[in-house]
Amino acid sequence: MNKMYGVVNGLYLCNHNRVDEINSRMSDRNVPSSSLQPQYSIRPTSTKYGYMQVLDQYKKPNIPLNNYKTYSTESVFNPGSAQAPWNGFANNVNTESQLRNQFFALQRCEQSNFVPSSDSDLFKTTVDYKPIKQSHPLLFNTPEFSPHNPDKLNSSENIFNNSVRQSVLDGPVCLPEKK
Repeated sequence: MNKMYGVVNGLYLCNHNRVDEINSRMSDRNVPSSSLQPQYSIRPTSTKYGYMQVLDQYKKPNIPLNNYKTYSTESVFNPGSAQAPWNGFANNVNTESQLRNQFFALQRCEQSNFVPSSDSDLFKTTVDYKPIKQSHPLLFNTPEFSPHNPDKLNSSENIFNNSVRQSVLDGPVCLPEKK
């Protein structure tokens, strides 16, 4: 048999248990943790081209509906990306209104504005402070340098809109000597 450079003769098996565990965990994310209440989409009945609209054309169901617990995101995992069961939202309307502070109508009175107490933890900041000796003493040292002006001709008096070419032509030809 002719051996080729870089081609493995046989096969490698590695870490199939971990891959199977990850695959099973990913497939479990597609199944809800308990049964969810179904969403019924009730469609209207066409009346324009129908005959004998007095009679109901749909047969009445004879299978009773199941009773489901109130949906809560804390206790039931919903893998869907669309709407969750309605009863969970409908039972928490007051909680959501309270969180959004929507109990008072829009008006000009004291009850319409929520002002938190100044004694709440919103206004009190507590910082744990432990005095530690600075191990790098030059870290916050600000050195002082002698002033330096690279524009010896003072050609730019303003920060913007300076005609540098004209100010160089108007300025002195040689620099003043320092004594």
